[in-house]
Amino acid sequence: MALEVSKETKFKISIETMVSLAVAISVATAFYIDLRASISEAMIKPDPVISRQEFDLKDTAIRAEVLNNRELIEKNFEKLEIIEQRLYELR
Repeated sequence: MALEVSKETKFKISIETMVSLAVAISVATAFYIDLRASISEAMIKPDPVISRQEFDLKDTAIRAEVLNNRELIEKNFEKLEIIEQRLYELR
């Protein structure tokens, strides 16, 4: 079933569909304009300044967390070795 489109082709669209389409286009346009304004504003604002003290505090906190995680992993590894030994003893 081929559809031929010509000058005499007519489309039937309800008023409800036209209103819905107009609202959708309006919302998309408003979203786009708002997004562009936000991007322009973000480009104008200065970069946040991170002080050396703040950087050092964050670095220290991250290093402490890494070391803590390392200790937890080592404890879990020791427990895993004990479980493996028990498993071999049961066989």
